[in-house]
Amino acid sequence: MIDKAEEVCLFVAQPGELVGQLAVLTGEPLIFTLRAQRDCTFLRISKSDFYEIMRAQPSVVLSAAHTVAARMSPFVRQMDFAIDWTAVEAGRALYRQGDRSDCTYIVLNGRLRSVIQRGSGKKELVGEYGRGDLIGVVEALTRQPRATTVHAVRDTELAKLPEGTLGHIKRRYPQVVTRLIHLLSQKILGNLQQLQGPFPGEFANPGEYWRI
Repeated sequence: MIDKAEEVCLFVAQPGELVGQLAVLTGEPLIFTLRAQRDCTFLRISKSDFYEIMRAQPSVVLSAAHTVAARMSPFVRQMDFAIDWTAVEAGRALYRQGDRSDCTYIVLNGRLRSVIQRGSGKKELVGEYGRGDLIGVVEALTRQPRATTVHAVRDTELAKLPEGTLGHIKRRYPQVVTRLIHLLSQKILGNLQQLQGPFPGEFANPGEYWRI
């Protein structure tokens, strides 16, 4: 889940350093904006030229990867070892309503849909998840069974954050959990406004309309 309302400085590039190499290596778009603090002169290397350089000098790949790793925070480096990668084919369930909540998911690519089955047997669409969204974090934090069934609308790739890792984050990095709560609150408000439209005053039973 990406909060686009705030800007956070991730790193400051110094003369001689590479910038944007991760996007070239992975084929994914940049997840940040580069802004010059003062007048700068830089060398632009196209993707095709960069691949030619890597073919001629394979050691360039290690150098580029080292630069990326050096810019990561200790938290990100630790999480890299703890996170599992999983894929779900279109039409298949990621988990079902009532299952044990033993992990949290982060959507990397694809699309998923959350459906709840009422006591009458009627199924209702609760929400959809796309790239960057968190799935199941509230249930994992509160150790409650899955409130909905989540299935893939398209072939989907996810990062799986195990229950133990989530507990470690709570203890070691409480500010991360605070940030998660802030982002989840923003999503709750956004989903309620989509369902009910603009409205004044307090919300009417928000838990009935959205559950991550």
